[in-house]
Amino acid sequence: MGDGKILIVILCGAGDRPIPELGGRTPLEHARTRHLDALARRGATGLVTVIDDVVAPESDSGAMALLGYDPLVYYTGRGPLEGLGMGFWDTSQSCVAFRINFGSCDRASGRLDRRTARDLADDELQALAREVRAEVTLADFPGVSYELVAFGRHRGILCLKSSDRELSGNVSNTDPGFRKLRGFGVPNHDFRPEPAPCVPLEDGEAAALTARVVNAFVAESSGVLERSDVNAARVEAGRLPANVILFRDGGHELPELGDFSGLTGRTLALYGQVPAERGLCRLIGGRFVETRPHDGQSDEAFYRETAFRAAADPADVVLVHLKGADEPGHDDQPLEKAGAIEAIDDCFVGALVEAAGAQDTVVVTGDHATPCGLGIHVPDPVPTAVAGPRVPRDESVGFSEAEAARGALPVERAAELLPYLIGEARR
Repeated sequence: MGDGKILIVILCGAGDRPIPELGGRTPLEHARTRHLDALARRGATGLVTVIDDVVAPESDSGAMALLGYDPLVYYTGRGPLEGLGMGFWDTSQSCVAFRINFGSCDRASGRLDRRTARDLADDELQALAREVRAEVTLADFPGVSYELVAFGRHRGILCLKSSDRELSGNVSNTDPGFRKLRGFGVPNHDFRPEPAPCVPLEDGEAAALTARVVNAFVAESSGVLERSDVNAARVEAGRLPANVILFRDGGHELPELGDFSGLTGRTLALYGQVPAERGLCRLIGGRFVETRPHDGQSDEAFYRETAFRAAADPADVVLVHLKGADEPGHDDQPLEKAGAIEAIDDCFVGALVEAAGAQDTVVVTGDHATPCGLGIHVPDPVPTAVAGPRVPRDESVGFSEAEAARGALPVERAAELLPYLIGEARR
């Protein structure tokens, strides 16, 4: 295209708030980030609102916004994108897809761990998922089937399908930590520590039927999980059993998004590992590149390899989603979060800047903030740095929340960032 590539790096959940343990600094301020700081000094920085000041973004809605599609206009929920990304979505049937968590519930003590303390080994998780698929039949709902996959320590995707009965995603979450708002999952800060019943959120048999199916699935699967030898071994070892499946973010409609190349005149490659991003890429005509460490590969080697692959990718716009800083935010581990940021800075950002062409524009931003003290996503604006041959420099001297607040990047919302960059490239 003659203007160089646009390389967008998402530091998943890197944004944070001042933390006493870090002397009142954020993990970004505490971390040694010489490459990010140098990038900021070469260009402009700013705080960018991903969606609005109410809705806490997820990785899919964050990526959607950063690719120029306003989630407030287009978003229909994460479940459908996850289902599409996993290949579960079938346009010949009525489909409803959900995100699920394998949680741990002790009704006697009133304790609910929504993520089973995040310590499920993958072999345990896969064994539990196999048992659920083998034993949960939904026999009381003829004509309704399901597909389920589990991944990422405690997460999964479940898609309900029917060829002769209409289903609806307009039902409530059984995960009490989140409620639905205009298709988005919004955190509940005060909730009863037990799974919530699924209830229809609209009139009509489709939503009522879907709610009944979800509640039946929760009950049947809980029985399977309680009987599982995997959970018996966990309890014997003093660990929490993964004895309940929590549903959230259900939806029955895919967003109607225009073709990326048709709208921007650019080709797209998205490097990530979230099924919803694969689904998003499929909808907009981009190329999805599965990006995760090989068996035995260190994070450092993975970051360097990914940086050089992204810089050499033939697409005009390359978006790379890096998860490293998000997990420590969820687990309230500020030092570990700062360490994850340092590893990305040293091994990925440094390599990317080294490999990028002289005409390329490099963007570092976030899909959401995950403050350590809260352990959940929040709608805080995310620090963003942009450096390229046609981006006017400001007075930024580093990459952090405080520095970005003083920056002069003329972008307020994430959905405005790519149009701004393309406009600058055409000048």
